[in-house]
Amino acid sequence: MDSDKLYESVKFLLRSVRQLSDRFVENNDKLTRSFEAVREDINDLAQRLAAIEQDLQAFRDRELLAGEPAVRPISLPVPVGQEELTIPALNLPLEGLLDAYRSSPALLQPFARPCSVSGRSLSGELKEVELEAFAQGSTWMIELQDGSWQLLPRPGVLSRPTQLQSLERFFEISGSPELPAELELLQPAVATSVEHGRRWMLTARGHIGLQSDPLQRSLEQRLSALERALALVQQQQS
Repeated sequence: MDSDKLYESVKFLLRSVRQLSDRFVENNDKLTRSFEAVREDINDLAQRLAAIEQDLQAFRDRELLAGEPAVRPISLPVPVGQEELTIPALNLPLEGLLDAYRSSPALLQPFARPCSVSGRSLSGELKEVELEAFAQGSTWMIELQDGSWQLLPRPGVLSRPTQLQSLERFFEISGSPELPAELELLQPAVATSVEHGRRWMLTARGHIGLQSDPLQRSLEQRLSALERALALVQQQQS
């Protein structure tokens, strides 16, 4: 009798263990399916959020460029998948950026976000130099293929001391301080993104050179000479 009871007890225990094991496997399968469903939901939400952020960035970029020509032809390489973006990254190394700026800076315009010092930096609220997108900004922010952000002066001739003072925040300046002067980009400044496409923090100053603009200076000298001659004639007549 004792052996029969022991046998029945063992059978009961084995049956109970098997039932527990089956329930565990069943519950584990349900839990796994639940996790998979949650993971799919999270991935779906992440994709939708990325699409919304991309649309918002495109809207902001269009607003930033509202005063510029509607067509900005792209002649330089763009990363795969960014062909339709309002302002794509530039698929070139730093050396390619410098070559393009020195030879034909207009080619870089489709990749550039105009920007200037933020109000928080100007007011002293921030000790660091913060930049924000600004349509009339004196500098361009360009994202390269490696994800770095390069800060360049807007191409052209410097004619006002305030332009020079603004650039001194971002660049070491060498060469003739006399204005008007042509800009020569020796090394872009470097920034890190705080809010993509909208706000950056300067991490390294760049270097630009200045060369007196002989054509402008010659014209100014000729006008000054004409003014002096006119004043002399008027004195003689009086």
